[in-house]
Amino acid sequence: MYNKKITYFLILFCILSNAQSIPEKGVPFIRSYLPEEYGNHGKIWEISSAKNGLVYMASDNGLLEFDGKKWNRFRNYKGYTRSLFIANDSTIFIGADMDFGVWKKNKFRKFDYQSLYPFKTKIGGVNEEFWGTYAYKNQIIFISHQNIYRYFNKKITKISAPIRFSDSFQVNGRILLADEKKGLYEYDGTKLNLLFSYPENNSLEISGIFSDKEGVKIITRNKGIYNYNNGKLRQLSLNVSNEIIKNKVFSFTNIDGKYLVFGTILNGLYVTDIHGNIIQHINKNKGLPNNTILSLHYQNNGKIWMGLDYGVAVTDVKNNITYFHNTNSDFGTGYTAALKDNIFYLGTNQGLYAANWDELNNNKDKNPFTLINGAEGQVWTLQKIDDKILCGHDRGLFEINSNSIRNISTEPGVMNILRYNNDILFTGNYSGISIFKKENNSWRFIRKMNVILGAINQIVKEKENFLWVNIPNYGFIRFEINNQFNPINRKIFNTKKFNGYFPSIFRDKKGIHVITTTNQYVFNSIKNDFEPEKKSLVEKLVNNKFTGFYFPIYLNSEYGFYSVNNGFALEKASEIKRNKINSQLIFRKSQAFNNDKAIDLYSGIEIPFRFNNVRISFILPNESDVQYQYFLEGFSENWSVFSKKNEIEFLGLKEGNYNLLVKAKKGEFVTSIQKFSFTVKSPWYRSIWAYIFYLFLIFGVFQFLRQIHEKRLRNQRKELLEKQKKSLNEQAEKHRQEMLLEKQKQLELEQNKLKEEIRNKTIELATKAKDDYDKNRLLQIINEKIVEAENNPNISKLKLGEIRRLVKTYLETEDHTFEIQMDELHQEFFKAMKKRFPSLSIYDLRMCTYLKIGLNSKEMADIFQVLPSSINVSRSRLRKKLNLSPDDDLYEFLNSIE
Repeated sequence: MYNKKITYFLILFCILSNAQSIPEKGVPFIRSYLPEEYGNHGKIWEISSAKNGLVYMASDNGLLEFDGKKWNRFRNYKGYTRSLFIANDSTIFIGADMDFGVWKKNKFRKFDYQSLYPFKTKIGGVNEEFWGTYAYKNQIIFISHQNIYRYFNKKITKISAPIRFSDSFQVNGRILLADEKKGLYEYDGTKLNLLFSYPENNSLEISGIFSDKEGVKIITRNKGIYNYNNGKLRQLSLNVSNEIIKNKVFSFTNIDGKYLVFGTILNGLYVTDIHGNIIQHINKNKGLPNNTILSLHYQNNGKIWMGLDYGVAVTDVKNNITYFHNTNSDFGTGYTAALKDNIFYLGTNQGLYAANWDELNNNKDKNPFTLINGAEGQVWTLQKIDDKILCGHDRGLFEINSNSIRNISTEPGVMNILRYNNDILFTGNYSGISIFKKENNSWRFIRKMNVILGAINQIVKEKENFLWVNIPNYGFIRFEINNQFNPINRKIFNTKKFNGYFPSIFRDKKGIHVITTTNQYVFNSIKNDFEPEKKSLVEKLVNNKFTGFYFPIYLNSEYGFYSVNNGFALEKASEIKRNKINSQLIFRKSQAFNNDKAIDLYSGIEIPFRFNNVRISFILPNESDVQYQYFLEGFSENWSVFSKKNEIEFLGLKEGNYNLLVKAKKGEFVTSIQKFSFTVKSPWYRSIWAYIFYLFLIFGVFQFLRQIHEKRLRNQRKELLEKQKKSLNEQAEKHRQEMLLEKQKQLELEQNKLKEEIRNKTIELATKAKDDYDKNRLLQIINEKIVEAENNPNISKLKLGEIRRLVKTYLETEDHTFEIQMDELHQEFFKAMKKRFPSLSIYDLRMCTYLKIGLNSKEMADIFQVLPSSINVSRSRLRKKLNLSPDDDLYEFLNSIE
């Protein structure tokens, strides 16, 4: 534990001991915001910052909030906002015209206002304007020109000014008030105590106060700086005194007790050390929108905020990169630079300039640059070789001697210079590589290198005898140099091989690298090819620099040079620039939305499912070059890659609990993880009440279905019984039908039997008829014989006559037995036929009967004692009488009649 404490102490000591000073050369980067950019809310009367990094401003049109990207305005009163005090990240007290009160953030991180001013109208015809708001012990103090109002234990107490307060200040916890006539007072919590009176007939307009070990320093508007100590007030004579007296100080702050910052009415900003020596002077000529500075605030991240007469400006005075812009000094855009014998040489698009190194300090408005005669035109590179500076110029290669130049070669467009060895020099030109040799302590042009053509803007030596060249829009060539300085074993790498734009080549201890706007590659000498690098170089944040990756040109062990548009930048390399994070990562605007509406969120909120799209922004307020990384628990699979994007959207989230984890990175520092929690509620149809309803519904449906099922079972049983009954009835009917059918079959059998019997009887009758016929024929023959006997005289005529008479009598006696029997047997058939066909004769009826019982023509001919052909004719006549066509079956027709 003891060793850990020592370690922590040493780390703290190193950090403090390396605390940055304010660079003296060049102008810190200035970012200006014109009124149009922050909503035209008028002048800014006071600026302050919260611990989380948010900056707040008291403006003509309310309280302004700025996070580095977005402005917000809060107003709930009529007058101008004149002053503010930030109690914490969510509570801000303000003083305004005829009002003072407090802004407090609600759970949605939005401000709500509460007025504390006890009056609603003018007091004694005076419109109070509250220009000072402070915290003193447990009190909040609001100060107008006429009164002090003390807010303590939710009560307001008023203390009147001796005459009229001109201004108020808080210094090391003390509240000091300047009265217009009486002098400077100190507030002790209950009353005012006079600290000192103004010199006789010499009232002071005090613009600022700070305290050091020598006493209380009084900064006046137009009479310089005074020191008050041991009851004595004396005027100080400092280097800055004449400047601030002449330009009239309106605002003042100090930086860590080491630097003094004066905002003037006439000539912008002055930054001095504690002894009044000017370190920085920034005015309209150097980048400010105007020269009048109404309010000042130093933020602990090294930025000075300025409320101007027109707009707002901020400058990072502790950034070790400063800028020289082509405003008063008309030197153009700087491309290269070198430092020798305290002379700073600047190569620009207009020519070669020289300046005294010490005159680059930004404490004067003088233009330090002078154009060297004969060096007009584009200067590409400056190289310090053998204590001489060589200049690569559009018109060739030159050697610089103090404030003059000497031409070495007229080969145009020297863009790069490489010393190959002690005696050989290579230059990359518009059309290839030139070779120079050292003779008599000077360089002489020998010839152009063979094969290598094109505009060469980089020549890099990999190792002995191996070079690389960069030809823009073509690629990189690696080749070996032989003893005659000719390239051999060339290998070309086209620019299409590398992702990104503006590829550049460099060498370090790891080897040869190519870097583009998006990727970095390293050369693998074994594979003879480039491979992507996982870890890329972290590029310095240089504003307005050229597109692409550029290393600084080191002027000496302390300063590096960067080329920027319309000027150049210097980096104080000896300063340890620690990208310490002074702000806190905070969540800004968070909303859930759908196609129709959006709702604000707060951490822990439950979101209706219809708003299951979430948009959340976060920021490290007022910090530059920041990257963010996030992970949504319950949604993301991995942490996102670091990027500058500070607003994210998650669409179509499912119901559940979510934790958004966010962290920020600035340089090598990474913030702690911040969490924003929210819950997407289940849709109404998947809520707990819905599930309870579903249970009841399922139970109800179950009961309903059960009843339906039981009813269906009852109906099925009833149907089954009916089916069984019907089946039994059908079976009974089927049985009855079967019985009827059986009976019918039996009847048909009996009928057929009777028909057969009738047929047999008919045949029998026919046979008998034939027998009778034969008998009659016999008797006829006998009769004939008897006739012959009679004719024979030998026979007794008497006897034979008697025989003849007897036989004749027998023959004439007709036997109608057959006809009578047939008529009696088919009496019903005869009736039916006579009913349907009245025109039928007895002969026709008998023929129908014979046809019905199935007698053929021969059999009927025998019965009727006619020829068969006569029967056929009779049948044809009968068909006509029965109205039958030739295709109709006579037998079936007759049998169909009952």
